[in-house]
Amino acid sequence: MMRDAGFDPDPHQVELLRNREQQVLVLWPRQSGKSQTCATLVLHAACFDPGDIVILAGEKQQQAQEVFEKAFEMHERLLEIGELPSATRSGDELKFANRSRILAKPSSVESVRGYAAKLALIDEAAFTGPNTLAKVMPMLSATNGRLVCPSTPNGDSGWWRDAWKGGDPAWSRLTVTIDALPRLTQAEIARQKALLTPNQFRQEFLLEFLDTDMQFYPTETIEQFIRHDDVEPLFPDLLARMAA
Repeated sequence: MMRDAGFDPDPHQVELLRNREQQVLVLWPRQSGKSQTCATLVLHAACFDPGDIVILAGEKQQQAQEVFEKAFEMHERLLEIGELPSATRSGDELKFANRSRILAKPSSVESVRGYAAKLALIDEAAFTGPNTLAKVMPMLSATNGRLVCPSTPNGDSGWWRDAWKGGDPAWSRLTVTIDALPRLTQAEIARQKALLTPNQFRQEFLLEFLDTDMQFYPTETIEQFIRHDDVEPLFPDLLARMAA
């Protein structure tokens, strides 16, 4: 589909489009073609999984809207060269003749509740709030739907960072380094490095999870002092009397 629309996908883009795992984390640098690849992913699902609802959830409306617009433009282009279900656009919703829908919604609002989605895509997922999964996952339970979460790092904390580093086998993890991006030239890398702060470049292009400048203690130090076992109460007799 991507080639039919005039785009020649790179290997990392093909890897994502061919992935069929239920829960996918995608860690790509800037200028890696993420938005176009995600647009292809949701458009393919809408066209060839009739009746499914596809949700695009970003922390801000414009993040979800960017992928939505690319999916809409790709659909218009492909309609000219092949048979796809027609679609009608109304605001941030694209409704297809086969009853599929693509919706662009920010994950920060309650309006994402109540849908039954076959595919939920959380764009820039590391920048979404801690309750994002609690809002999105119920939409997938009735349909056994997929969850795809592309992002760049956003500090060294948050649910997306924990999922990436946690090693839970329920998540499939896809990444690519800047030296494997054929369209990103050394000249452009040098230009971005000159324009961004060192920490911004390390996060946006080198994909490093870094503590924010406002953080007093490093995350690594904090985690060393977190106890996951049971802690003995200071006044057990008092607690026992209160419970009696």
